[in-house]
Amino acid sequence: MRFTHPAWIPLAWLGSVLNLGAVWFAAVPAEPAHATLHAGLAVALALGARHLMARRQAALPSAELQQALDANEQMQQTIDALQPRVQELEERLDFTERMLVQHREAESA
Repeated sequence: MRFTHPAWIPLAWLGSVLNLGAVWFAAVPAEPAHATLHAGLAVALALGARHLMARRQAALPSAELQQALDANEQMQQTIDALQPRVQELEERLDFTERMLVQHREAESA
């Protein structure tokens, strides 16, 4: 199971805090194994919450990456705008080459 929903982070922190409180309730009647279990759960849930937060932060694009993506999109728009011009220039060049060939053939004949 993948814990990708953002609600898991506060739930993990809440579980950690509740288990931390349960340590006291288990320690009062002198149940060390029970108290240790709750302490371990509190630590595990806190570490899990930190891991989820780090993974979520790593998934977000950084400011530099976002700037690079924006610049890339601007360049792509410029290229898309220039492509019709390049095609038109290629057609004109082809026409000019055909005219030169015809002119040379007419001179040699």
